[in-house]
Amino acid sequence: MGGMREFVQSAKTRQIPGERPRMGQPRTRIGHKLILSFVLLVMVVVGMSGWVLFELTRRSLEWQMRIHLVSVAKLVSTSLSGDVLRYLRPGREHSNLYRTLMGKLQRAEQGVGARHVFVFDRQHRSLLDTDGLMPIGREYPKLLFDRRELQRVWNGHTAYSVLFFDDDDVPYMTGYAPIFAGGEVVAAVGVEIGAAFMDTIRVFGRSVLVFAGLGALLTVIVAWLLARTLTRPIQKLVRAAREIGLGHMNQEVATSSDDEIGYLGETMEEMRRKLMARDAQLRQMLGGVAHEIRNPLGGIEIYAGLIADDLPDGDERKQHIQKVIQEVRKLNHVIAEFLDFARPSPPYPQVTALAPLVGDAAFLLAPEMQKAGIEYRQQVAPGLKAYIDAEQIKRALVNLMKNAVQAMRDGGELVVQASEGEGEMVIEIVDDGPGMSAEVLERLFEPFFTTKEQGSGLGMAVVSIAVEENRGRIEIDSPESGGTVCRLYLPQVAEAEEVF
Repeated sequence: MGGMREFVQSAKTRQIPGERPRMGQPRTRIGHKLILSFVLLVMVVVGMSGWVLFELTRRSLEWQMRIHLVSVAKLVSTSLSGDVLRYLRPGREHSNLYRTLMGKLQRAEQGVGARHVFVFDRQHRSLLDTDGLMPIGREYPKLLFDRRELQRVWNGHTAYSVLFFDDDDVPYMTGYAPIFAGGEVVAAVGVEIGAAFMDTIRVFGRSVLVFAGLGALLTVIVAWLLARTLTRPIQKLVRAAREIGLGHMNQEVATSSDDEIGYLGETMEEMRRKLMARDAQLRQMLGGVAHEIRNPLGGIEIYAGLIADDLPDGDERKQHIQKVIQEVRKLNHVIAEFLDFARPSPPYPQVTALAPLVGDAAFLLAPEMQKAGIEYRQQVAPGLKAYIDAEQIKRALVNLMKNAVQAMRDGGELVVQASEGEGEMVIEIVDDGPGMSAEVLERLFEPFFTTKEQGSGLGMAVVSIAVEENRGRIEIDSPESGGTVCRLYLPQVAEAEEVF
């Protein structure tokens, strides 16, 4: 905020230390990938195995049926004489010869369990038919589909058709065998037998699907358990990394496995200890440097004041001495920020009324607001209270309000209001100055980051530490149209025992 806004045009909302970052969830999870991989693998393996087994079973049963068909057709053909069949002519369906031959075919049909037995000549015309629907001399249209198979029959060999389905969707196959007369093929016999094995194949196919479904379900369960075993330590490491990113380095990164995840956890723990050590060294160095500088600055301010007291009011040298004193006080303020950052004192929370706390912060900035032509409004109900360290939060409010005042160089309105949220108190600092760019917002609370020509860059870092130590959080909202809203979320009195 403050002078940082000199370079900005756009704005957005940012959540800062003291609040768990709104880190986006991963677009895909390892657990989901593992489950999907296992399910796909099992489905492919089971599916391919089931399909191969299904095809092998179907072909084996179909081959056995073909052998049976050919054997039955050959058996029936040997019981018929080609010379006798030559006497069958259209219109002789009531002759003794026709009835005798039909009786022989019907007995053969019943004996082998066939559904249809028929005899036909080389022109595909009916000679005998157990169904009784085809008179002598009528052509069989269905034989056109078996022309290739019948060519083998006319060459003196047995043959079988492919699998067909009748009008009732019942599967069947037909076996063919030649009938000889004087060494010449004069007719052929066809034997249709229902493909009962298809029912077995269908049951087998359904069983494969059921087992595939059960396998997929079992795979999902096993993959879920495995994924949970793998991802749980990863989630712990993610939480530990977030805590380290927030600056909470007191919690040890615990690992219990000896694999790569355990090695990663050990590496993170080593990193945490090194960061803590370096952070402690840095804070100690900053505190020592600030302390060593503050002592001589105190002497400079005292002696400069004594010199100023000895000079008359109209003396130009007195004005120079006053400027020296002002600069010394600025340096003391910077050193105080260094010390607050390097050696933050622990909070001593107590029940604090927000209205006088905000009023005290505004009172300290009243001269600056009056000089900048800023209208100040406070909307804090007297009964609102929070469980906080009043001094730390007041300094944070002063810093935030001061930045808002510095942002409104041409005057404006500064509004501080408070309300009760869900389990927390909310203080809003609203100004109508320019917003902050995404780059500035991203680094706003980094130590030593500043866009001011003069400044330590520790003001907002100290604010974030103070709010975090009081178990609060900050949100900054800067719309593109201008104006900035800083929201401080502080613990309510009712939540004090749970928070601290």
